[in-house]
Amino acid sequence: TVAGVLLGYPAVYTFAEGAENCLALTPLRVFTARASCPRIKDGLRVQICSFSVPESLCAELRDVLDAWCQQLKEAFGAQSDFVDLCISSEVVSLPAVAL
Repeated sequence: TVAGVLLGYPAVYTFAEGAENCLALTPLRVFTARASCPRIKDGLRVQICSFSVPESLCAELRDVLDAWCQQLKEAFGAQSDFVDLCISSEVVSLPAVAL
């Protein structure tokens, strides 16, 4: 949780100690930011960051998630090492989730 706050993730969450795996098979929306880094190698795409949010909370967090995307786009516009930012999301349900 502290790592997520320090990294600026738009949503951080935890679960009760002793809980087995409260997010197992829960639909999670996974957000991923990727970009190209031509300074290292042409065509090299790297994953900048990735985080998940329970799908059931996405509507409630829409403004926060949109603001995070906008801030990331603005930060990319202010630098020249990475290009072609792509922010994507998909819904996954996994048998086990590590926080």
